[in-house]
Amino acid sequence: MKIFFILLLGLPLFVTIQSCKKKNDSLEFKERGTLIESSNNGHLSASEIADKIDKFDAHNIVIHGVTYYSITYRTIYQGKQVDSRGLLLVPDDVDTTYLISYFHGTHVPLNLGEFYSANMETPSNYKGEGDHFLETRNIALAWASAGFTVFLPDYIGFGLTADKEHPYLAYDELFKANIDGLLATKSFINQNGSFYDNRIFLSGWSQGGGACLSAHKFIQEQYPSEFTVTASSGLAGPYNMKGFIDEILAQKDQDVGIISGVFSWGIYSLNKFSPELKRPTDQLYTYPVPDQLAAIFVPSKIPSQTLQEYFIAHIVDGTDTKAMQVINRNTFSQGWTPVGKVFLHHGDADNTVYYMNSATAKTGLTAAGGDVTLYTYPGGTHDSELENYVRNTLNDFNALK
Repeated sequence: MKIFFILLLGLPLFVTIQSCKKKNDSLEFKERGTLIESSNNGHLSASEIADKIDKFDAHNIVIHGVTYYSITYRTIYQGKQVDSRGLLLVPDDVDTTYLISYFHGTHVPLNLGEFYSANMETPSNYKGEGDHFLETRNIALAWASAGFTVFLPDYIGFGLTADKEHPYLAYDELFKANIDGLLATKSFINQNGSFYDNRIFLSGWSQGGGACLSAHKFIQEQYPSEFTVTASSGLAGPYNMKGFIDEILAQKDQDVGIISGVFSWGIYSLNKFSPELKRPTDQLYTYPVPDQLAAIFVPSKIPSQTLQEYFIAHIVDGTDTKAMQVINRNTFSQGWTPVGKVFLHHGDADNTVYYMNSATAKTGLTAAGGDVTLYTYPGGTHDSELENYVRNTLNDFNALK
Protein backbone atom coordinates (compact mmCIF):
# COMPACT_ATOMS: atom_id res chain seq x y z
CA MET A 1 0.00 0.00 0.00
CA LYS A 2 1.21 3.60 0.20
CA ILE A 3 3.83 2.45 2.64
CA PHE A 4 6.97 3.63 4.32
CA PHE A 5 8.15 0.03 4.34
CA ILE A 6 11.45 -0.20 6.15
CA LEU A 7 11.40 -3.95 5.76
CA LEU A 8 12.47 -3.41 2.17
CA LEU A 9 15.78 -2.12 3.44
CA GLY A 10 16.41 -5.22 5.51
CA LEU A 11 16.70 -3.33 8.78
CA PRO A 12 17.15 -5.41 11.94
CA LEU A 13 14.38 -5.14 14.48
CA PHE A 14 16.15 -3.06 17.11
CA VAL A 15 13.55 -0.35 16.65
CA THR A 16 11.66 1.97 18.95
CA ILE A 17 7.95 1.25 18.95
CA GLN A 18 5.56 4.10 19.59
CA SER A 19 4.91 5.11 23.16
CA CYS A 20 3.06 2.44 25.10
CA LYS A 21 1.71 4.54 27.92
CA LYS A 22 -1.70 3.38 29.05
CA LYS A 23 -3.85 6.41 28.34
CA ASN A 24 -7.29 4.80 28.40
CA ASP A 25 -7.23 2.42 31.35
CA SER A 26 -10.01 3.90 33.53
CA LEU A 27 -12.33 6.13 31.55
CA GLU A 28 -15.64 7.40 32.77
CA PHE A 29 -18.33 5.95 30.49
CA LYS A 30 -19.46 8.18 27.64
CA GLU A 31 -21.44 7.50 24.49
CA ARG A 32 -19.43 6.53 21.45
CA GLY A 33 -18.75 9.52 19.26
CA THR A 34 -18.72 11.97 22.18
CA LEU A 35 -16.49 14.96 21.54
CA ILE A 36 -14.08 14.94 24.50
CA GLU A 37 -12.09 18.02 23.58
CA SER A 38 -10.86 20.07 20.65
CA SER A 39 -7.65 22.04 20.41
CA ASN A 40 -6.95 24.89 18.00
CA ASN A 41 -3.45 24.01 16.84
CA GLY A 42 -2.90 26.85 14.40
CA HIS A 43 -3.79 28.59 11.16
CA LEU A 44 -2.32 28.71 7.67
CA SER A 45 -3.00 31.33 5.02
CA ALA A 46 -3.80 30.27 1.47
CA SER A 47 -0.33 31.26 0.30
CA GLU A 48 1.29 29.27 3.12
CA ILE A 49 -0.77 26.24 2.15
CA ALA A 50 0.28 26.53 -1.49
CA ASP A 51 3.91 26.53 -0.37
CA LYS A 52 3.43 23.42 1.80
CA ILE A 53 1.90 21.39 -1.04
CA ASP A 54 5.05 20.05 -2.64
CA LYS A 55 3.89 17.20 -4.91
CA PHE A 56 2.30 19.52 -7.48
CA ASP A 57 1.56 23.20 -8.08
CA ALA A 58 -1.67 23.91 -6.21
CA HIS A 59 -1.82 27.69 -6.55
CA ASN A 60 -4.95 27.46 -8.71
CA ILE A 61 -6.69 25.29 -6.08
CA VAL A 62 -6.02 27.08 -2.81
CA ILE A 63 -8.45 29.89 -1.97
CA HIS A 64 -9.06 29.97 1.77
CA GLY A 65 -6.87 30.04 4.81
CA VAL A 66 -7.38 27.04 7.08
CA THR A 67 -7.51 26.57 10.85
CA TYR A 68 -6.51 23.12 12.05
CA TYR A 69 -7.84 21.41 15.18
CA SER A 70 -7.00 18.26 17.07
CA ILE A 71 -10.25 16.43 17.87
CA THR A 72 -10.38 13.93 20.76
CA TYR A 73 -13.37 11.61 20.91
CA ARG A 74 -14.69 8.48 22.60
CA THR A 75 -14.73 5.17 20.74
CA ILE A 76 -14.26 1.46 21.43
CA TYR A 77 -11.44 -0.98 20.85
CA GLN A 78 -12.00 -4.69 21.31
CA GLY A 79 -15.11 -4.00 23.37
CA LYS A 80 -13.54 -1.41 25.70
CA GLN A 81 -13.94 2.33 25.65
CA VAL A 82 -10.91 4.35 24.55
CA ASP A 83 -10.26 7.88 23.39
CA SER A 84 -8.81 8.50 19.95
CA ARG A 85 -7.95 11.56 17.90
CA GLY A 86 -8.08 13.05 14.47
CA LEU A 87 -7.32 16.27 12.62
CA LEU A 88 -10.02 18.71 11.52
CA LEU A 89 -9.26 21.30 8.84
CA VAL A 90 -11.71 24.21 8.69
CA PRO A 91 -11.56 26.77 5.86
CA ASP A 92 -11.92 30.49 6.59
CA ASP A 93 -15.02 32.47 5.64
CA VAL A 94 -17.22 29.49 4.72
CA ASP A 95 -20.73 29.56 6.19
CA THR A 96 -21.88 26.16 4.89
CA THR A 97 -19.96 23.04 5.82
CA TYR A 98 -19.21 20.53 3.10
CA LEU A 99 -17.57 17.70 5.00
CA ILE A 100 -14.93 15.35 3.59
CA SER A 101 -13.52 12.47 5.58
CA TYR A 102 -10.06 11.54 4.35
CA PHE A 103 -8.69 8.12 5.33
CA HIS A 104 -4.92 7.95 5.10
CA GLY A 105 -2.76 5.19 3.65
CA THR A 106 -0.52 2.67 5.37
CA HIS A 107 1.82 3.85 8.11
CA VAL A 108 4.10 1.37 9.86
CA PRO A 109 3.64 1.79 13.65
CA LEU A 110 7.29 2.60 14.36
CA ASN A 111 9.38 5.58 15.32
CA LEU A 112 12.96 5.52 14.08
CA GLY A 113 14.01 9.10 14.66
CA GLU A 114 14.89 11.08 11.56
CA PHE A 115 14.81 8.00 9.34
CA TYR A 116 11.10 7.31 9.79
CA SER A 117 8.48 8.19 12.35
CA ALA A 118 4.79 7.30 12.31
CA ASN A 119 4.31 10.31 14.60
CA MET A 120 5.25 12.53 11.68
CA GLU A 121 2.43 11.11 9.56
CA THR A 122 -0.28 10.81 12.24
CA PRO A 123 -2.81 13.52 11.28
CA SER A 124 -3.63 14.94 14.74
CA ASN A 125 0.07 15.68 15.29
CA TYR A 126 0.12 18.17 12.43
CA LYS A 127 1.21 21.65 13.53
CA GLY A 128 1.63 23.40 10.18
CA GLU A 129 4.86 21.70 9.08
CA GLY A 130 6.14 21.96 5.53
CA ASP A 131 7.66 18.48 5.56
CA HIS A 132 6.50 14.97 6.51
CA PHE A 133 2.67 14.63 6.78
CA LEU A 134 2.56 13.93 3.04
CA GLU A 135 -1.17 13.24 2.74
CA THR A 136 -2.23 15.90 5.22
CA ARG A 137 -0.36 18.59 3.29
CA ASN A 138 -0.84 17.49 -0.31
CA ILE A 139 -4.39 16.17 -0.21
CA ALA A 140 -6.37 17.31 2.83
CA LEU A 141 -5.01 20.86 3.02
CA ALA A 142 -5.61 21.33 -0.71
CA TRP A 143 -9.27 20.38 -0.37
CA ALA A 144 -9.72 22.42 2.80
CA SER A 145 -8.27 25.51 1.18
CA ALA A 146 -10.67 24.92 -1.72
CA GLY A 147 -13.58 25.26 0.73
CA PHE A 148 -14.24 21.81 2.20
CA THR A 149 -14.06 20.96 5.89
CA VAL A 150 -11.82 17.88 6.10
CA PHE A 151 -11.59 15.34 8.93
CA LEU A 152 -8.68 12.86 9.08
CA PRO A 153 -8.86 10.13 11.74
CA ASP A 154 -5.55 8.94 13.15
CA TYR A 155 -6.82 5.31 13.33
CA ILE A 156 -6.51 3.09 16.38
CA GLY A 157 -2.86 2.16 16.83
CA PHE A 158 -1.50 5.67 16.23
CA GLY A 159 -1.33 8.89 18.18
CA LEU A 160 -3.31 8.69 21.41
CA THR A 161 -3.81 4.91 20.97
CA ALA A 162 -0.25 4.03 19.97
CA ASP A 163 -0.16 1.36 22.70
CA LYS A 164 -2.74 -0.68 20.78
CA GLU A 165 -2.43 -2.82 17.66
CA HIS A 166 -3.83 -1.33 14.50
CA PRO A 167 -6.72 -3.19 12.78
CA TYR A 168 -4.94 -3.12 9.44
CA LEU A 169 -7.26 -4.01 6.52
CA ALA A 170 -9.86 -5.27 9.03
CA TYR A 171 -12.26 -2.67 7.74
CA ASP A 172 -15.28 -3.57 9.82
CA GLU A 173 -13.18 -3.02 12.96
CA LEU A 174 -11.37 0.07 11.60
CA PHE A 175 -14.72 1.68 10.84
CA LYS A 176 -15.77 1.83 14.51
CA ALA A 177 -13.26 4.48 15.51
CA ASN A 178 -13.58 6.31 12.19
CA ILE A 179 -17.35 6.74 12.45
CA ASP A 180 -17.03 7.84 16.06
CA GLY A 181 -14.57 10.50 14.93
CA LEU A 182 -17.07 11.69 12.35
CA LEU A 183 -19.83 11.88 14.96
CA ALA A 184 -17.55 13.98 17.18
CA THR A 185 -16.71 16.17 14.19
CA LYS A 186 -20.40 16.72 13.57
CA SER A 187 -20.79 17.85 17.19
CA PHE A 188 -17.90 20.28 16.75
CA ILE A 189 -19.44 21.71 13.58
CA ASN A 190 -22.84 22.17 15.23
CA GLN A 191 -21.29 23.81 18.29
CA ASN A 192 -19.44 26.30 16.13
CA GLY A 193 -22.45 27.60 14.25
CA SER A 194 -21.78 26.56 10.67
CA PHE A 195 -24.71 25.25 8.64
CA TYR A 196 -24.40 21.51 8.00
CA ASP A 197 -27.02 19.31 6.32
CA ASN A 198 -25.53 15.85 7.09
CA ARG A 199 -24.04 15.31 3.63
CA ILE A 200 -20.63 13.65 3.67
CA PHE A 201 -17.96 13.02 1.06
CA LEU A 202 -15.58 10.10 1.66
CA SER A 203 -12.04 9.75 0.35
CA GLY A 204 -8.80 7.84 0.88
CA TRP A 205 -5.64 6.45 -0.66
CA SER A 206 -4.44 2.84 -0.57
CA GLN A 207 -5.45 1.35 2.80
CA GLY A 208 -7.51 4.52 3.10
CA GLY A 209 -9.19 3.80 -0.23
CA GLY A 210 -10.51 0.58 1.26
CA ALA A 211 -11.57 2.49 4.38
CA CYS A 212 -13.33 4.99 2.12
CA LEU A 213 -15.43 2.50 0.14
CA SER A 214 -16.18 0.34 3.19
CA ALA A 215 -17.29 3.44 5.12
CA HIS A 216 -19.62 4.29 2.21
CA LYS A 217 -21.33 0.93 2.70
CA PHE A 218 -21.31 0.95 6.50
CA ILE A 219 -22.58 4.53 6.88
CA GLN A 220 -25.52 4.08 4.52
CA GLU A 221 -26.45 0.83 6.29
CA GLN A 222 -25.79 1.75 9.93
CA TYR A 223 -25.89 5.56 10.22
CA PRO A 224 -28.37 6.82 7.60
CA SER A 225 -29.94 9.38 9.95
CA GLU A 226 -26.59 10.86 10.99
CA PHE A 227 -24.96 11.16 7.55
CA THR A 228 -25.98 11.07 3.90
CA VAL A 229 -23.17 9.80 1.70
CA THR A 230 -23.07 12.10 -1.30
CA ALA A 231 -20.04 10.45 -2.88
CA SER A 232 -16.88 8.50 -2.19
CA SER A 233 -13.61 8.82 -4.06
CA GLY A 234 -10.80 6.33 -3.48
CA LEU A 235 -7.32 6.08 -4.93
CA ALA A 236 -5.80 2.60 -5.37
CA GLY A 237 -7.70 0.87 -2.59
CA PRO A 238 -7.95 -2.89 -1.86
CA TYR A 239 -11.69 -3.07 -2.47
CA ASN A 240 -11.73 -6.67 -3.65
CA MET A 241 -10.09 -8.37 -0.68
CA LYS A 242 -10.97 -11.85 -1.89
CA GLY A 243 -9.64 -11.24 -5.39
CA PHE A 244 -6.53 -9.52 -4.03
CA ILE A 245 -5.73 -12.47 -1.75
CA ASP A 246 -6.41 -14.89 -4.60
CA GLU A 247 -3.93 -13.05 -6.83
CA ILE A 248 -1.24 -13.02 -4.16
CA LEU A 249 -1.68 -16.71 -3.36
CA ALA A 250 -1.53 -17.51 -7.07
CA GLN A 251 2.06 -16.24 -6.74
CA LYS A 252 2.68 -17.98 -3.42
CA ASP A 253 6.01 -19.46 -4.52
CA GLN A 254 7.32 -16.19 -5.97
CA ASP A 255 8.98 -13.13 -4.46
CA VAL A 256 6.09 -10.67 -4.27
CA GLY A 257 8.22 -7.88 -2.85
CA ILE A 258 6.52 -5.18 -0.79
CA ILE A 259 3.22 -7.07 -0.90
CA SER A 260 4.67 -9.72 1.41
CA GLY A 261 4.57 -7.48 4.47
CA VAL A 262 1.25 -5.88 3.48
CA PHE A 263 -0.37 -9.28 3.00
CA SER A 264 1.06 -10.77 6.18
CA TRP A 265 -0.04 -7.82 8.33
CA GLY A 266 -3.50 -8.00 6.79
CA ILE A 267 -3.81 -11.72 7.58
CA TYR A 268 -2.67 -11.07 11.15
CA SER A 269 -5.26 -8.31 11.65
CA LEU A 270 -8.15 -10.16 10.03
CA ASN A 271 -7.40 -13.06 12.37
CA LYS A 272 -7.05 -10.92 15.50
CA PHE A 273 -10.04 -8.64 15.01
CA SER A 274 -12.59 -11.15 13.68
CA PRO A 275 -14.58 -13.07 16.31
CA GLU A 276 -14.88 -16.12 14.04
CA LEU A 277 -11.11 -16.57 13.97
CA LYS A 278 -8.66 -15.45 16.69
CA ARG A 279 -6.55 -18.50 15.96
CA PRO A 280 -3.12 -19.15 17.47
CA THR A 281 -0.69 -17.61 15.01
CA ASP A 282 1.27 -20.85 14.68
CA GLN A 283 -1.73 -22.16 12.74
CA LEU A 284 -1.18 -19.39 10.20
CA TYR A 285 2.56 -18.69 10.09
CA THR A 286 5.68 -20.78 9.66
CA TYR A 287 7.64 -18.56 12.07
CA PRO A 288 6.86 -17.02 15.48
CA VAL A 289 4.38 -14.12 15.23
CA PRO A 290 3.66 -12.78 18.71
CA ASP A 291 2.52 -9.34 17.52
CA GLN A 292 1.82 -7.15 14.50
CA LEU A 293 5.44 -6.12 14.03
CA ALA A 294 6.48 -9.73 13.58
CA ALA A 295 3.75 -10.05 10.95
CA ILE A 296 4.97 -6.93 9.12
CA PHE A 297 8.65 -7.87 9.09
CA VAL A 298 8.39 -11.19 7.30
CA PRO A 299 11.49 -13.40 7.06
CA SER A 300 10.78 -14.05 3.38
CA LYS A 301 8.99 -12.22 0.57
CA ILE A 302 7.72 -15.58 -0.72
CA PRO A 303 4.25 -16.21 0.82
CA SER A 304 4.61 -20.01 0.88
CA GLN A 305 7.67 -19.61 3.11
CA THR A 306 5.89 -17.47 5.69
CA LEU A 307 2.37 -18.98 5.80
CA GLN A 308 1.47 -22.52 6.77
CA GLU A 309 0.86 -24.74 3.75
CA TYR A 310 -2.46 -26.05 4.98
CA PHE A 311 -3.72 -22.51 5.72
CA ILE A 312 -2.87 -21.42 2.17
CA ALA A 313 -4.42 -24.56 0.66
CA HIS A 314 -7.75 -24.11 2.42
CA ILE A 315 -7.94 -20.42 1.50
CA VAL A 316 -7.20 -21.25 -2.14
CA ASP A 317 -9.84 -23.99 -2.36
CA GLY A 318 -12.36 -22.08 -0.21
CA THR A 319 -12.82 -24.82 2.37
CA ASP A 320 -11.71 -22.65 5.31
CA THR A 321 -15.25 -21.38 5.68
CA LYS A 322 -14.67 -19.13 8.67
CA ALA A 323 -11.70 -17.40 7.07
CA MET A 324 -13.67 -17.01 3.85
CA GLN A 325 -16.53 -15.45 5.80
CA VAL A 326 -14.15 -12.81 7.18
CA ILE A 327 -12.51 -12.18 3.80
CA ASN A 328 -15.87 -11.80 2.08
CA ARG A 329 -17.08 -9.43 4.80
CA ASN A 330 -14.10 -7.21 4.04
CA THR A 331 -14.68 -7.32 0.27
CA PHE A 332 -16.60 -4.29 -1.05
CA SER A 333 -16.37 -4.69 -4.81
CA GLN A 334 -19.79 -6.32 -5.21
CA GLY A 335 -22.96 -7.37 -3.43
CA TRP A 336 -24.26 -3.96 -2.31
CA THR A 337 -25.75 -0.91 -3.97
CA PRO A 338 -24.10 2.41 -3.13
CA VAL A 339 -26.35 5.34 -2.33
CA GLY A 340 -24.61 8.35 -3.83
CA LYS A 341 -21.82 8.30 -6.38
CA VAL A 342 -18.64 6.23 -6.33
CA PHE A 343 -15.44 7.50 -7.96
CA LEU A 344 -12.53 5.09 -8.28
CA HIS A 345 -9.00 6.14 -9.25
CA HIS A 346 -6.23 3.71 -10.16
CA GLY A 347 -3.05 3.48 -12.19
CA ASP A 348 -3.15 0.38 -14.38
CA ALA A 349 0.53 -0.38 -13.67
CA ASP A 350 0.09 -0.45 -9.89
CA ASN A 351 2.17 -3.35 -8.53
CA THR A 352 1.30 -2.69 -4.89
CA VAL A 353 -2.50 -2.67 -4.85
CA TYR A 354 -3.42 -4.28 -8.14
CA TYR A 355 -5.60 -2.42 -10.64
CA MET A 356 -8.08 -5.30 -10.66
CA ASN A 357 -9.36 -4.00 -7.28
CA SER A 358 -10.86 -0.95 -8.96
CA ALA A 359 -11.78 -2.70 -12.21
CA THR A 360 -13.81 -5.37 -10.42
CA ALA A 361 -15.38 -2.78 -8.10
CA LYS A 362 -16.50 -0.78 -11.13
CA THR A 363 -18.06 -3.91 -12.67
CA GLY A 364 -19.56 -5.33 -9.49
CA LEU A 365 -21.04 -2.13 -8.06
CA THR A 366 -22.39 -1.02 -11.44
CA ALA A 367 -24.10 -4.41 -11.81
CA ALA A 368 -25.66 -3.88 -8.37
CA GLY A 369 -27.15 -0.58 -9.55
CA GLY A 370 -24.48 1.82 -8.35
CA ASP A 371 -23.42 5.04 -10.06
CA VAL A 372 -19.69 4.33 -10.49
CA THR A 373 -16.98 6.18 -12.39
CA LEU A 374 -13.53 4.65 -12.83
CA TYR A 375 -10.59 6.91 -13.61
CA THR A 376 -7.90 4.70 -15.13
CA TYR A 377 -4.46 6.28 -15.34
CA PRO A 378 -2.46 4.51 -18.09
CA GLY A 379 0.97 3.53 -16.83
CA GLY A 380 0.18 4.89 -13.39
CA THR A 381 1.80 3.30 -10.36
CA HIS A 382 0.70 3.22 -6.74
CA ASP A 383 2.33 6.56 -5.95
CA SER A 384 2.23 8.44 -9.25
CA GLU A 385 -1.35 9.71 -9.44
CA LEU A 386 -1.71 11.95 -6.40
CA GLU A 387 -2.22 15.15 -8.37
CA ASN A 388 -4.77 13.57 -10.72
CA TYR A 389 -6.61 12.20 -7.71
CA VAL A 390 -6.67 15.53 -5.86
CA ARG A 391 -7.82 17.54 -8.87
CA ASN A 392 -10.38 15.09 -10.25
CA THR A 393 -11.88 14.43 -6.82
CA LEU A 394 -12.14 18.16 -6.13
CA ASN A 395 -13.93 18.71 -9.45
CA ASP A 396 -16.32 15.81 -8.82
CA PHE A 397 -17.10 16.84 -5.24
CA ASN A 398 -17.57 20.50 -6.19
CA ALA A 399 -20.12 19.45 -8.81
CA LEU A 400 -22.16 17.73 -6.08
CA LYS A 401 -22.27 20.60 -3.57
